[in-house]
Amino acid sequence: MCKHSICPVGQEGFISYRSVAISNLRSKYIEWAKPIYRQKGGIFVAEQKGQLREDCIDFAILVSDICDEIEGCSVYVNQLLRCSSSIGANLHEAKYAQSRADFISKLEISLKESYETEYWLELLWRKNRLSTEQYNQLRNKCGTIRRKLIASVTTAKANRGNRP
Repeated sequence: MCKHSICPVGQEGFISYRSVAISNLRSKYIEWAKPIYRQKGGIFVAEQKGQLREDCIDFAILVSDICDEIEGCSVYVNQLLRCSSSIGANLHEAKYAQSRADFISKLEISLKESYETEYWLELLWRKNRLSTEQYNQLRNKCGTIRRKLIASVTTAKANRGNRP
């Protein structure tokens, strides 16, 4: 296991909370840093604190726009709209949680809603109400949000004993 704040390629899974300055894109550590950092203007910068919330809002709007075009299957479309928008709603509610346990619970509900969203997306795709391109785009965005939520839940649970 890597002991440093930066791990070389091949030792993924080690998460560092320290700042990492990457001066150029040729660094041997760049592949490891990509999951934590996103490229902006030729340099890698840490994602902003509210980025997950913005991702959830953008995703819900995208789903809503696509659902407006779907004819038939109104029950399935309604379910997809509800669960896809619920991801961000529960994440927003977690911000105002009454306790750490309540915070974790809200994040876990968001995570469950992301799994449900993936189910309804697949169902509509199999019924040929979503094109393969739409399905892949929405599934990938939902998967990205889901992975971020998993990381958030894991971190919150790990820090449960560190804070009141």
